[in-house]
Amino acid sequence: MEIDITGRHFQVTEPLKKYATEKIQKLDKYSLKIESVHVVMEVQKFHHICEITLNGKNLRTTAKEESADMYSAFDTCYGNIQLQLRRQHERVKDHKARRYEVDTAAE
Repeated sequence: MEIDITGRHFQVTEPLKKYATEKIQKLDKYSLKIESVHVVMEVQKFHHICEITLNGKNLRTTAKEESADMYSAFDTCYGNIQLQLRRQHERVKDHKARRYEVDTAAE
């Protein structure tokens, strides 16, 4: 998974990059189809805005949040992306499991 972190109107600090990278790598448990993640962190006067875009095979998900602190903006945005991926992951059904099911009660 390719992770790209960009800052608009401010320099993204190393601890913020590390924090975002560690959190985003945890999203692999929901979907193995994620190919790239683009995080845009923006500052406009007193507003801190974070936008996360996930791209992958048959997948494009975005979330954008605004807060007074960049860490809290990222956390709420990350929560929204996580919720979207969880919902999509639950919709996928595994039909092969039924085909090979053995009825042990009949024996």
